[in-house]
This record gives sequence, C-alpha cells and structure tokens, in this order.
Amino acid sequence: MRRPFFCLMKSMETYISKNARARLTNYLILKSVIEVLFVCALAVGFYLRAFTPYFKGWLDAADAKHVEGWAVNLIEPQSHVEVQLYIDGQFAGDRAADTQRLDVKAFGRTRDEMHGFVFDTPQLPAGQHEARVYAVHASSQGQRRTLQLIGKPLVFSVDAR
Repeated sequence: MRRPFFCLMKSMETYISKNARARLTNYLILKSVIEVLFVCALAVGFYLRAFTPYFKGWLDAADAKHVEGWAVNLIEPQSHVEVQLYIDGQFAGDRAADTQRLDVKAFGRTRDEMHGFVFDTPQLPAGQHEARVYAVHASSQGQRRTLQLIGKPLVFSVDAR
C-alpha cells in the first residue's frame, strides 16, 4: 500500500537536518531574487531597444495654418528624424525634421541647424483641436517602428470662417 505524499514529506523531515533546511530555504530565496533581477534586466534591455530615450525635441507652435517644432536623435545628431503629426488623435502627415532651426544648433544639441519641422495644418472644423508630434524610431532592421511623443501636445483654436 502506497503512503500519501504528505506522509512521505513528513518522514523526509526526519532525514534533513534543521541546518540543511535553513540553507536550502536561503538558497531558494537567493535564486528567486536573482531570477527577478534577471527578468528586470531583460525587460529594461528590450524597452531601451524598442523605445529609444534619445529623441529630444519640442512642439513650438500650432495654429490653423501650421504646426512647427524641432526634433533631434542624440545618438545620431547628424541624421534627420522622421516625425508624424496627429491632430485630435488622427494622423495628419509625416516628414523629416530637416528645416533650418538656428536655435537648436546654438543650444548645442547638434552640429548643424537642419532639425526643424513645419507641417501645414489640414482643413479643420471650427473649434478647439490638439496637435501632437511623434518621432518615429525604427528597430529590428526597420521591422518594428515605435513613436515617441515630442514635447507636449498643443491645443489650438480654429475660427469659423
């Protein structure tokens, strides 16, 4: 006749000393802590690969005619960042941030001043609207693209004509 599992465990307690049980418990706790740290390091690594924190920029102005600002990739400051405009959550256009901005160069972010962008605002109904500009980051050899908000969203008004 087989004995139930809990009876086997009870009888095994007599074979393991208290000191050995304490060491085993400590090793299991240490193993768990190491696993948590490993998973956290993996998560941070994947996050930094997919969502680069190296884009800097600002949305300077938004109105019924134009949305403008600047964007720089601090890892590759000579490259021109692709930016996308969203108005009221709807895609409104994309372009490279390659318009002259002397203030960006003067501030020391890049070696050249060609990191501005200007979007023509599409025809919008009268009222309040929100403009958001995102930098496009391609990873995994361009297979994955993520967006990073540039600056803060700007709210602007369009008057009835």
